Amino acid sequence: MSIASFLLGRRPFAEKSDIIEFVKNSKDYGPEKEDLSKADALLIFQTSKQQTWLVSSSERLYCILDDLREDKPHINWSMPKETIISLGKINLPIKSRDETINSGLVDIGPRHTNWYFSKRLFSKVPIEKSIYDLMQKTMLNA
Repeated sequence: MSIASFLLGRRPFAEKSDIIEFVKNSKDYGPEKEDLSKADALLIFQTSKQQTWLVSSSERLYCILDDLREDKPHINWSMPKETIISLGKINLPIKSRDETINSGLVDIGPRHTNWYFSKRLFSKVPIEKSIYDLMQKTMLNA
């Protein structure tokens, strides 16, 4: 823990590489099939106290919440590649909508709805395209 973290009384946010490695804590992680060296992560939501990441490996999409009020990040959910890809294409519906001036809500498939995202993180590339690109890179181009 850094001196600043100690003085603030909380840990720092996990780095992107640490978030990817944290996937190993998932009950769904398959070390015999998943190569995390080719995994990538996308920060979708950020406040002063929490961050939400999507991690895409060759086999699964994970949602990880890093809340500074907790001891360590938490894996909220994951979904297998089979529910995302069919016939060599990504067929997962992703839809977003406005919530406030700074945040929106994104639905990632029919089961993972109403996830907050920070609009400022997606000012150049829409969140839907960013998520599709993440999965394309790790699940189809791996």
